[in-house]
Amino acid sequence: MAEYEAGLCNIGPKGRMQRLVFGILAVAFSVGLWGLIRLNTVPSVYGILLFFPLFAGFVGIFESVFGFCAVFGIRGSYDLR
Repeated sequence: MAEYEAGLCNIGPKGRMQRLVFGILAVAFSVGLWGLIRLNTVPSVYGILLFFPLFAGFVGIFESVFGFCAVFGIRGSYDLR
């Protein structure tokens, strides 16, 4: 196996697709919850909790687009299947 090079693609097509699907679903989930918060009598302060699924969703989308997983980068590993 080749030695790890920082900043290069470290996830393969399967990992990219998984991250893209997860990212889109997480963002859609957040938008749906935001709509429920706006339509119902739920206090708006709970909307701040949407930060977590939105953050996870955008991280998944960015990792898919750039082909780079931050966790794999920290570990110095690849998953190119």
